[in-house]
Amino acid sequence: MSSDTGVPTAQGRTRLPLVFEEAGRQLGICNACRYCEGMCAVFPALERRTVLGRGDISQIANVCHDCRACFDACMYSTPHEFGLNIPRALSAVRAEDYRRYVWPHRVPRLLRGWPGVFSGAFVACVVVILLAAAHTGWRGLVTDGSGASSPYDLIAYGPLLALILLPALYSVLVMLGAARAYWREVGGAPDGLKGGAVARAVWYAATLRYLRGGGEDCYYPEDEKPSAGRRRLHALVMYGFGLCIVSTSAAAVMQDFLGVEPPYDVLSVPVATGFVGGVGLVVGSAGLLMLKARSSAVTSFAQMTVKDYGLLVALTFLALSGLLTLFVRATPAYGLVYLVHLASVALSFAAAPYSKFVHLVYRFLALVRDNLESGRT
Repeated sequence: MSSDTGVPTAQGRTRLPLVFEEAGRQLGICNACRYCEGMCAVFPALERRTVLGRGDISQIANVCHDCRACFDACMYSTPHEFGLNIPRALSAVRAEDYRRYVWPHRVPRLLRGWPGVFSGAFVACVVVILLAAAHTGWRGLVTDGSGASSPYDLIAYGPLLALILLPALYSVLVMLGAARAYWREVGGAPDGLKGGAVARAVWYAATLRYLRGGGEDCYYPEDEKPSAGRRRLHALVMYGFGLCIVSTSAAAVMQDFLGVEPPYDVLSVPVATGFVGGVGLVVGSAGLLMLKARSSAVTSFAQMTVKDYGLLVALTFLALSGLLTLFVRATPAYGLVYLVHLASVALSFAAAPYSKFVHLVYRFLALVRDNLESGRT
């Protein structure tokens, strides 16, 4: 029997085998047909395989960028009796991969969904406020507004550094473990890792090569009409996030190596890159949210849609709170606004491996592996 998401379910059987079974069935028909040969990286990767193991299906699913061009081109897609819906089937595989490769595989119920968001936000805010109150006292949480404030007026450097680095380190370790598990299951690099394959993967990711679908861009949000909107908005999010990392790195260099303490001038590298990156994140994430609201339910997988919304809302909030912190840094509101932003950053770092953010790990490794398989080294 099938669920309302289009992925088979059955009494007494685990979800995971059924997800891969259905994806394997559909990919087997695709491999026999080969009408979409050369459309994107998915189908050449499929044609290199005669037997599809779980690792093969995961590799193919993570090479897929969900452009949905194959659904538009397929003569056997729903409502044909073959019922092919490759975008949805591979989205279901990716959703399972995001869960099964990380540790712990099953996050406690209290930390899942909206209860997890609210409980995590509550704990993060309490920790941040207590650290600030211990440093400045409760009255110190409201700044005097006499000029641009420094974050160290609220929280001492050591606790502030620990508040960011500890969840970030945890997140990196979990994602490294997930990367190792994924790489082993898909077969790794039998003949050794080649620099050219990695360099091409970086270029493909940076240029969003496979968000162009079969050459006409994604069939998104509509299944019948290609549009460049998703690719352009995705670029805004990606490069906006990158500029925010540049901003943080530049601030660290100025403080720890050049001896220049915050607050920084509006035209300084940390502030300028952070502002431009924040605006890019807000515009890109808000735009993708609007596209997501209009996207076709036929080719969407419900569980992945929830993850998409979660990541985009989180990025939008992070960017908005960061921009607001800049705008109010010379007002009495700075303390409370900055503490909310700081709590959201710490929470986002801790939750990253269990959100859609982790797709960066699998997608990049899938591109590297695909380049190795195809000889693009």
